[in-house]
Amino acid sequence: MTDEAGDRERDNKGQFTEAATDDEILATMRDAEFPAVTARWIADTLEVDRTTIHRRLETLQESGTVKRGKLSPRVVIWWLPEDR
Repeated sequence: MTDEAGDRERDNKGQFTEAATDDEILATMRDAEFPAVTARWIADTLEVDRTTIHRRLETLQESGTVKRGKLSPRVVIWWLPEDR
């Protein structure tokens, strides 16, 4: 199954099967109008599963590429360090 443009595959649940690259995730964060974003916002913007984005963000955090903070037990925000 493909999306309306016919260029991205979906699985049997309608989820996109492709994952965004780290560069696409970081570019999305750089281009955001907000200083910090949620994994849900990135996932919706890139049309990728939120869980996939969250795992990728955790890996990027471990390498120091992004920073993370908790606003509440259920709300996690991500931002690019100023030195990047």
